[in-house]
Amino acid sequence: MPLTNKQYDAIMREYDRRQYRNYRTQCARRDEVFQKIPRIREIEEQISSFSIAQAEKLFLDEQGTGADPRALEDLRRGLTALRQEKELLLKGQGYPADYLEMHYTCPACQDTGYIGRRKCDCFRREEIRLLYSSSRLEEALSKENFSTLSFDVYDAEQKAAMPAVIGACQRFVQTFDQEFQNLMLYGPVGTGKTFLTNCIAKELLDSSHSVVYFTAFQLFEQFSPSYGDAGSAEEQCHDAILDSDLLILDDLGTELLNTFTVSRLFQVLNERALRRRSTIISTNLSLKDFRDLYSERIFSRITSSYTLLKFTGSDIRIRRKISGSP
Repeated sequence: MPLTNKQYDAIMREYDRRQYRNYRTQCARRDEVFQKIPRIREIEEQISSFSIAQAEKLFLDEQGTGADPRALEDLRRGLTALRQEKELLLKGQGYPADYLEMHYTCPACQDTGYIGRRKCDCFRREEIRLLYSSSRLEEALSKENFSTLSFDVYDAEQKAAMPAVIGACQRFVQTFDQEFQNLMLYGPVGTGKTFLTNCIAKELLDSSHSVVYFTAFQLFEQFSPSYGDAGSAEEQCHDAILDSDLLILDDLGTELLNTFTVSRLFQVLNERALRRRSTIISTNLSLKDFRDLYSERIFSRITSSYTLLKFTGSDIRIRRKISGSP
């Protein structure tokens, strides 16, 4: 599920717009302050001259031409005094001390989208938003969330068991930023596992977390050498699959199993655990069948570091179809 070139360009254009808006805002603030407090303009010019002089002295010192250490100290003291005067003048007129500084929408990357060569969290959130908006999941989340949850859809067995399961899912969201945690939802087809993973996804997306959703088939398709441009896809999948705040793997056990897929699954789960990135797995398999299919190593990894939530009862979709409910 990598970004297309068009999507990537759209994100970078937005960063360009942010930088231009920030620059125009800073220019307007400087004009405003210079008119109201003319001394600030003089201080800015003096700071610029002092800074150039200090750089020249440092350069002479580095070249071994004997720059006067006292002159450097005098320059530093002069800069400090000018900056303090500027701050007092701004505060005296009711402005914050940093009013003339450049203000960024994202201070971490200064609205470039990158910190060094690594994508900033703000870029990753926009990346995930675009990937969701280009899929059908966005529409699903508008219908399947905690606000639309109703106990009326459950049978008697489910009504007894589901309050504890739903409570665990809500606590997962509420403590997401304080605790590293993972969930495994398992049980028969049609008992509400995907609905609850969508509820969790909606809450976390709304609070600006990056959430990636894959069916088991989609996950392993991303790693296939025959899928798209292998080099580009591999790099972007690394970002989405391994670095997202939450990875949801739905319907695990429905994919074609072989040594490749089992190895890849362990790699993903293990790497995310090392990075302390949360994962939710849902499967229609029983725990015994899951262990038999995916190996003792994967089963041990999951049972030791995941909260296991068991779903029971009859198929909700079939019951609603029979009853004629929407």
